[in-house]
Amino acid sequence: MESASSGESTRPRKSRSITFRLDTNVLEELQRDADEGEFSLNVLVNHVLRRYVEWDRYEKKLRMIPVPMTLLSKLVDEIINLTADEGIPELNFHKDKIIKNVAETAFSVIKDSVLFMKKKYNLWTVLDVLQEYMKVSGIMSDHIIESSRRHVFIIQHELGENWSQFAKELLYMIFAELAKVRAEISTTPKTVKAEVIM
Repeated sequence: MESASSGESTRPRKSRSITFRLDTNVLEELQRDADEGEFSLNVLVNHVLRRYVEWDRYEKKLRMIPVPMTLLSKLVDEIINLTADEGIPELNFHKDKIIKNVAETAFSVIKDSVLFMKKKYNLWTVLDVLQEYMKVSGIMSDHIIESSRRHVFIIQHELGENWSQFAKELLYMIFAELAKVRAEISTTPKTVKAEVIM
């Protein structure tokens, strides 16, 4: 979810040359991955270092642990399935409530993380952190600006309907609280699309 409105420059990043000594085995593994991805070792090393600067260095300080996204998705699915197995009436109401509560918890945790990582808390810093999180997690996202004021955010994932509903609730809260606008959000089991006019 990148945008010129987020305060980031669209100009190319400056670069400079520097020499490092790398363990031979590490270098060989990096070269193998670069060859498989059909890009240069330089591009891969820049990607690894950029990920460290944008995300990895905060993990320990924020007490984050790497958990496979599919595990989180399956946990929510299991809780909802357990509710169904117990024959609890009004299942959809309880399902929606569980997902909304999880989104509310995520929204409350985001503020501290964003302030720590970006030193300021607003719509664009929150979206930047979410984009970085999705990139690290292997989730595809895009941000398109139409007619200068209509922003379209698209998230593509393989995590199922419940995760789409969670993302929908979270995005509703982010846009309502931080931009004071109501987003139009549609979902499929693999896609979340949010449209807002700002």
